[in-house]
Amino acid sequence: MVQKIRHSLLLQLICIVLAILIILSGTLYASFLYVRQTTQNYAETLAESLLKQADNAISLYEENLRYNAEFLCRFMVLDSFEEDDKEVREARISSDFTQVALKNREIVSAILYDNDMNVVLTLGRPVSLPSGRAYLRQSEDMTGGRYYGEDDDFYYAFYYPVYSGVASQREQIGMCVFIMEHWKLDGNLHNIFNESTAAMLLSDSNNLDLAYRAFGDIPQGVTMKDLKYNEDYVYREGNWQNGIRIAVAVAVAGNTAGSNVISRLILLASVIIFIFLAIIVLFSYFRMAKPIAGIDRFIRHTIKNPEKRLNLKRTDEIGNVASSLDRMLDENQRMIEEIKDGKIRLYETELVQQKLEILAYRNQINPHFLYNTLSCIRDMALINDEDNIAEVAMALSDIFRYAVKGSNIVTVRDEVSYIEKYARIIDYRFMGKIKITVDVEEEALDKNMIRFFLQPLVENSVFHGLESKIEDGNVAVSIKTINNRLEMVVEDDGIGMDEETLYKLKSEIENPRENKGIGLANIVQRLRLFYDDDYTIVAESEVDKGTTIKISVPEHMKES
Repeated sequence: MVQKIRHSLLLQLICIVLAILIILSGTLYASFLYVRQTTQNYAETLAESLLKQADNAISLYEENLRYNAEFLCRFMVLDSFEEDDKEVREARISSDFTQVALKNREIVSAILYDNDMNVVLTLGRPVSLPSGRAYLRQSEDMTGGRYYGEDDDFYYAFYYPVYSGVASQREQIGMCVFIMEHWKLDGNLHNIFNESTAAMLLSDSNNLDLAYRAFGDIPQGVTMKDLKYNEDYVYREGNWQNGIRIAVAVAVAGNTAGSNVISRLILLASVIIFIFLAIIVLFSYFRMAKPIAGIDRFIRHTIKNPEKRLNLKRTDEIGNVASSLDRMLDENQRMIEEIKDGKIRLYETELVQQKLEILAYRNQINPHFLYNTLSCIRDMALINDEDNIAEVAMALSDIFRYAVKGSNIVTVRDEVSYIEKYARIIDYRFMGKIKITVDVEEEALDKNMIRFFLQPLVENSVFHGLESKIEDGNVAVSIKTINNRLEMVVEDDGIGMDEETLYKLKSEIENPRENKGIGLANIVQRLRLFYDDDYTIVAESEVDKGTTIKISVPEHMKES
């Protein structure tokens, strides 16, 4: 029997159903006890949570009042009111109160007192404190009452002592009192309790029951004192905060479903579960076990028929599994094609490298004959005291020797030396009209870079940007190391390019065409060959102001 169950998903499901029915009947009684305790615990947790939220709301409200009082009294702290500029400071304080009242619409009045409880300044709606509350506070306080004789509405009052000086030298110089409409604070508390069956009481040390609110199904006419000693309610009260305390009473049965209702629901659920478990057994066989067996057969035959797919017309999880399997097979086929394409691209890359090597070999044809000829020209120039010709011949000889080097990778020092020799030839050719300067950081000199990388850009600046310019021109080359990258800039002050020509140049940078020359397209192709996509090249130009090419590459390349 055990072996049959192990090999049958349907029998395993039936055993699970029977176990569920047994466990369900055994847990029914435990559920009654659990629901009763859970209801009590939930009410206690809710009471603690509501009390904490209410305390936080009051604290935030008082923090805002404290900030506004400090803002309003800053001139009072800085200077005494007996000085000659009293009217100016009063005007500033009045202006500050206008800002405070605009941001806090519940604040309708503010009174500033000195240490002798003389009114220094009254702002907003005219008001005076009742005699029983008109005394100097040395710490923050908050009360409630009716402060306007013609107005029967309830208001809150916030008392803030004003000090001058710092640390141990602080000295109280007066007090600031805000009179506030009750809707802001009461509204904040109302939002906290609105979704619960509970009551809240806001009290102060002088007058209890500042604000009492009942929410949900709390009976009318009962007081917080009645609810405090009622076993059907959980009562909690917070600590005094600047003369304010919040108390809450949460109904035990009002915030959770009653145990009798839950018990009936459990019995009803037991019957429904029994019916549905039978349906699940049948459903599992026809909609799960049988299709899974079909998928298993398909997987076993996929190796022999890789082009076949399940193509199940289902939108449930098994359909998703089948679709995922089909997508996996499609992805596997796509990866095979990408591998083929990758091999082709690798082959093409090798061809490009071979082209560069062939070009280098072509440049090496009979180099000794060229060197000997240039040396002969140099010697003849020295014999005839033609030092300029000798220097140009020597520079040209060094340039050709650098050009036929076998390696595609050189140091920055080598490339800079090559550019400097090229600069000497340009200087003689244009009789000092065009100057080429090179600025290289010491740290960058021994870094690796591509051979013949910057000289084509310098040559483009000379012959496209400066040759047709009437005035003298300059080409500046700079190389720096920033964040483990070589930052190279070739900048000229030549004739520049118009927007159309610059657009074509940028298009050439983004999509370089197959090119046998040594222009910018060739440079971009070499960047891709040696750095993959880890490079940036930016071209900027303006007519009659010049052109700038900025290139950024990592310090290390694939062949370095």
